[in-house]
Amino acid sequence: MKTQVNPTGRSAGFTLLEMVIVLGIVSVVTALSMAAYDAVGRRGALQSAAFDMQGVLSAARAKAMSRGFPVWVILYPTAGRAGMTDGQGAFMQVEDAAGAHVALPEGLFTLPMEVRRTVTALYYLEDYSKHVRFSALTPGLVGAYREPFAGMTVQTCSFCSGGTPRGAVGFYPDGSAHFVGGDGLYVTNPLKQSLTLSNLDQRMQYLFAIAGPSGYLASFSP
Repeated sequence: MKTQVNPTGRSAGFTLLEMVIVLGIVSVVTALSMAAYDAVGRRGALQSAAFDMQGVLSAARAKAMSRGFPVWVILYPTAGRAGMTDGQGAFMQVEDAAGAHVALPEGLFTLPMEVRRTVTALYYLEDYSKHVRFSALTPGLVGAYREPFAGMTVQTCSFCSGGTPRGAVGFYPDGSAHFVGGDGLYVTNPLKQSLTLSNLDQRMQYLFAIAGPSGYLASFSP
């Protein structure tokens, strides 16, 4: 039987130093991969939340026009599952078949935050991998919106107000949108309003704008 000889004179195995070097390289590559994966996850979470927000707003307008009664979207910029002030935000859709909230919109804010009866959709931003919140990264910035909303300033929620901020937008059967502030009163300048979602690492934001007279909705990701 012929014996094979290693021409380098070394054993076929790895030395301890080589193992340490290989493990070090693997650790660095793994760390870089995890960081990239986390960054992708943050972007994906924000995009998913923005998609759902746009879907809820668009669906509210479509339902109002097709069913003949107002449909509202209520916004709580600081709400979470644990309470109204220590979260990343929440929004919900409300079908107002009887039109009860048209004359008394403050009643919108007394509705329970759970899907039942008139509340047909409810979203907590903390559920998007805890990466998304209601927040404007560039508050007051002009120029981020394009036509027909050019000239608007970036805000977290332009029609939300109160110590615990809240607001609502109601879509009516004629396609128009009407805005309610945290005091339960209609906003006196209903022409154009906005809101913003961003991720917690403050790198990306999605801007939403709604035209009151037509209910037209647009989103931007500057």
